[in-house]
Amino acid sequence: MIEINLGCEPNLSHIFECGQCFRWNIQPDGSYIGVAGNEVVGARVDGSKIVLNGTDNVDFWSNYFDVSFDYESIKTRFCKDEVLKKCIDYGFGIRILRQDLFETIISFIISANNNIPRIKKIIESLCKLCGDSIDGSEYYTFPTAEQIVNAGLDKLSTIGAGYRDKYIHQTARMCMNLVQFDALPTSEARKELLKLSGVGPKVADCILLFGLRRFDAFPADVWVKRLMDEAYNVPPTEIAKFAEQTFGEFRGLAQQYLFYYFRENLKK
Repeated sequence: MIEINLGCEPNLSHIFECGQCFRWNIQPDGSYIGVAGNEVVGARVDGSKIVLNGTDNVDFWSNYFDVSFDYESIKTRFCKDEVLKKCIDYGFGIRILRQDLFETIISFIISANNNIPRIKKIIESLCKLCGDSIDGSEYYTFPTAEQIVNAGLDKLSTIGAGYRDKYIHQTARMCMNLVQFDALPTSEARKELLKLSGVGPKVADCILLFGLRRFDAFPADVWVKRLMDEAYNVPPTEIAKFAEQTFGEFRGLAQQYLFYYFRENLKK
């Protein structure tokens, strides 16, 4: 067991239910079980700490939960916008996790035109088909690109991804020689991501934000387009420009607070 001290009040539902990840599942007591870094852990909150059972890897999980980033100063800056302040008050605990890039690419290809329960089911089926059991348990690692390619398209057709199975297979093959995105500016990284099978503009922006931590990416799905229209009277064609001018260099984080609030409240 380890404790990750965030220095502020954590909220696991804000972190795990904001649309950025798919391998964390809530338990009856409000804790979560998830898989990352080839480990399966239980997570719960104790004061300002996230307590993780099943690991002793402090360095990995401190990095995963982005301990070093100063979210509080960014939120203070954002709260000058009344709409965004309301969203931050609601989803105050959101943090952008430091996720594996290949896992993020494949997960968001699966997410296209899909709902979260089905996305999770497909991802778990993919992990069980191609990944490795973690210590002989029912939990599996996210497969490598090579493992997915070796499984073959016929086997991938059994995971329930539909037309996406060919995208998964093709992109896994392309990612066996993955471009070193970290060295590229966001605009160039986006161009490279758009070359991958099954990656369109929205998926590329999700990968930039959640897999590469490019806070200048502002993914715009149907929820974001709806909220930008209702809250700011901004049409879809003007969202990118408006986000840059209004929210600045950390607009991807602003998107998460906005997305989480409006998805949770507009759907009711």
